[in-house]
Amino acid sequence: MTPSTTHLGRAKIGQLLAAIGSKHAPDQSSPDAASYDWRDPHYFNADHQGRLAQALGQVAARMAEILTRARNSAFEVSLKVLTQHYAGDFCHRMELDRDYCLTFAPDKGPPCGFVSIAPQTTSAWVTWLLGDADSTHDLNQALSPLEESLLGDLLTSVLEAFLAPLQAQHNLRPAGPVCQGQPNLQYELTEEIARVVFQVKSADSGQPGEIAFVLPCSRLAALAGKTATAAPAKVTPQELSHALMEHLQQVPVTVRITLASTTLTFQEILDLGPGDILLLDKPVDGTAELIVNGRTVFRGRPAQSQGQYAAVILESETAGQQTTTAKAPK
Repeated sequence: MTPSTTHLGRAKIGQLLAAIGSKHAPDQSSPDAASYDWRDPHYFNADHQGRLAQALGQVAARMAEILTRARNSAFEVSLKVLTQHYAGDFCHRMELDRDYCLTFAPDKGPPCGFVSIAPQTTSAWVTWLLGDADSTHDLNQALSPLEESLLGDLLTSVLEAFLAPLQAQHNLRPAGPVCQGQPNLQYELTEEIARVVFQVKSADSGQPGEIAFVLPCSRLAALAGKTATAAPAKVTPQELSHALMEHLQQVPVTVRITLASTTLTFQEILDLGPGDILLLDKPVDGTAELIVNGRTVFRGRPAQSQGQYAAVILESETAGQQTTTAKAPK
């Protein structure tokens, strides 16, 4: 025996779709979008970075000339990467315990940046600076005073080549001596920091080295064609709290007023027509609900004011206080 089955006819399905609407589901495919990391600053946009790459390409050429004269062998220097960081996060992630660094600073003021080379690059440079091509410096062994002096002179020349295009806006100079380990620089935690890395390769060596420069993004602003902005004035927590409260008080909030509701089956919805009466779940003298963000916050009664629907507030859902003075248009 076959069980009986009730099927909706085409007409009934059309009525149902007309009642509840028939819209295509939104396309859930992910649109193509550029990667954007909110944890890193975006002090320089794509146009700024393009200008910086062009200017730093000229810096790389000057560095190659300096290294070529020092080594008496051709060098190739190219910009490898330019990244932006917040100082608090960047300083926390830096691992420079074995790197050799040389700081730089304005004429009046503490150091604001530094140049660093990794142990492998240090070993290669010290070896050819000493002119001993048959030996290699031990990475775990500290430099001798002579080696530090030779490396410091070379790093100073390379650093001056990097700082040369910045001298028109910032009078920066090396603030040696060269030392091993992370230099002691004072940055604000939210200050934008740029890290510029160049790849250095000798014509007679297949192993490239790297040299990195770290400095505030603001020092590169003019070179990137960006107008440096003054640091915002510091505000007290009380001033910030007052400003936030004033802003919040002006934020628009949508209030929805609901008289009553009822529940129907699909068949009852399909059977509705002009002239039918729906019974709701409240008596005629029942209150209306004023809903904010999905939550009932006031109760009142329907009214009219200046030709518009309105509601007279009778009580607060949260405080339970009686009032008849406020009116909210529907």
